[in-house]
Amino acid sequence: MSRRSGAWAALLFALVLRPVAQGQTWHTLKPGREAVTVGLGVSLHGTAWLLNERPFTPPLTLNASAVPPIDRIALDRWDPQAHTASNVLFLLTAGGGLALGIANQHGQDPLLPAAITLESVLLTSGLTDVVKELVHRPRPYAYGTLAPADVRASDEAYLSFWSGHTANTSALTFSTAMLVQRSDASPGLKTGTWIGAAALPAVMGLLRVKAGRHFPTDVLTGYVVGAAVGILVPYFHRADPPAKH
Repeated sequence: MSRRSGAWAALLFALVLRPVAQGQTWHTLKPGREAVTVGLGVSLHGTAWLLNERPFTPPLTLNASAVPPIDRIALDRWDPQAHTASNVLFLLTAGGGLALGIANQHGQDPLLPAAITLESVLLTSGLTDVVKELVHRPRPYAYGTLAPADVRASDEAYLSFWSGHTANTSALTFSTAMLVQRSDASPGLKTGTWIGAAALPAVMGLLRVKAGRHFPTDVLTGYVVGAAVGILVPYFHRADPPAKH
């Protein structure tokens, strides 16, 4: 188990192993269900770690002409500033999404949306890491000479599919939008949250391609996978809104 998954698991168990709660987002936490969800996420990370321990020999040469036409726009790119910008964007998205979810609770069980959102990211990142280790797709910079030689020769250079930054950002934003949608938030806030949910992962994908870290199909797949998990996890936590008197 990685340190990252272990820390997330500890946080999530602290949040969910408590009485069933229903807040302003009209969702619930149930210890048994959350334990299964968190356990699945940790298992995925553990599987990825085991796969990473397998010996991997990079190919001696890479043929850029074998890259699908839709992905060739990412070749001959290496932009560390875009990579840094993508890291900053993820941190801002995570902080903003969690803050919005908590604020939308109006003080009633504020940690409920944090638990659901973190479950979405735990599952998405675990699934992403497993697929990366199974596929071993070369990153765009591995085909050129712009990136430093040691970077191009590292195992990290063969973990392109699919984009973890994009998938995790998508899981964050779409889970937040789902939580806000099923709440007493104003129509304007709901609309704005959905716009942000769609736009932020798209910006992330553009930055990852610009940085030379991913192909367009990497970020498109990550976007869809993250959105699917971000929608499904809150969906399975939904509860009926309180009756109006």
